[in-house]
Amino acid sequence: MTNLTKQIELHGKVDCPFAWRGRLSAFEKGVSFDYIAFDAPNPDPRSARHNPDRHSPLLVHGGFQLTESSVIAQYIDEVFEGRPLVPRTAAERARMRVDSVELGKLETEIHAGEVVAPQTRARLLAGYGLLERKLADGRDWLGGELPLLSDLLLWPHLIGLQSRVGVPVPEGHGLVAAYLVRVLTRASVQQTRPH
Repeated sequence: MTNLTKQIELHGKVDCPFAWRGRLSAFEKGVSFDYIAFDAPNPDPRSARHNPDRHSPLLVHGGFQLTESSVIAQYIDEVFEGRPLVPRTAAERARMRVDSVELGKLETEIHAGEVVAPQTRARLLAGYGLLERKLADGRDWLGGELPLLSDLLLWPHLIGLQSRVGVPVPEGHGLVAAYLVRVLTRASVQQTRPH
């Protein structure tokens, strides 16, 4: 997207899962944005002007700049109108935060072609088991009927495990496999996915 009338700019690397979190959050919130990848073949001039240190991700909203993917997602939810990306009650918000922290086991910085160390593989498999248990109460999403930030922060990593890292959903994790199908068919994923 390269329209100067967009509400925010989201900067980062083309295939950075952390930058993808911001795009997912903006899309799910209904916020228009420009994604400006500093490693694109012909980078937008705003990349050098607004992101000279090449942060991935970086949010630019008027004169305000912000890094850190989960903080960017929360900022988008708090500043803009649209459907809430966090629950209304304190107990539900606490559950969402715990989900996000615990499912951090599924995050990895491994790139395509790199060997997954045995301890990393064990952590990722434990993360799949945890996600399976969290989905066992019949929810479509961690957030219930609609995805919440806990879902959006997880998706880039979950997808990356399949396509980039090579640690797919293990046998016997049918709830995770069905969740992944829902994720992959979600409009926000299809419209914001790195190319």
